[in-house]
Amino acid sequence: MTFNIFTRYPIPEITDSELLKAIAKVRSSESKETAIKKSLKIVENKFRGYRFMTYVYFWKAFDEDPNHLWCRNNDFMHCHHQNFLVRVLLIKSSWFKEKDISYGYSLVGYVSPHQWLKINLKNGKIAVDPWNHRYGAKWNQYAGGFGFKTLG
Repeated sequence: MTFNIFTRYPIPEITDSELLKAIAKVRSSESKETAIKKSLKIVENKFRGYRFMTYVYFWKAFDEDPNHLWCRNNDFMHCHHQNFLVRVLLIKSSWFKEKDISYGYSLVGYVSPHQWLKINLKNGKIAVDPWNHRYGAKWNQYAGGFGFKTLG
């Protein structure tokens, strides 16, 4: 199987002890919204997205094992990997099911393909974009064009 920005693939068994601790932290959340916020904080604090590095490190885009991805400490990580790890945290914590999380796509700067998450909550869907957190994306915002957009 080849990993890419458009592929949704199953979550394998989680064996990395640090990733299991992060899942337990998310599991201890009081609500779905809190679980999302904890997952985002965990991924945003551990990994970074750099616009130019997306192309320089294109070869890193093909890893598909969350246990291996989690071992990259304070390293550049593509948007689809960060989203995958948020998805792992939310689903393995039992707060969400696969059907609750879908992918959104946009073009950053109208040129560069970008993936973000759409997560179902009680009051509708929200956008989740950990890759753009350091560029200023807030709750329910994702990168598109030369700025940020929201869902509804």
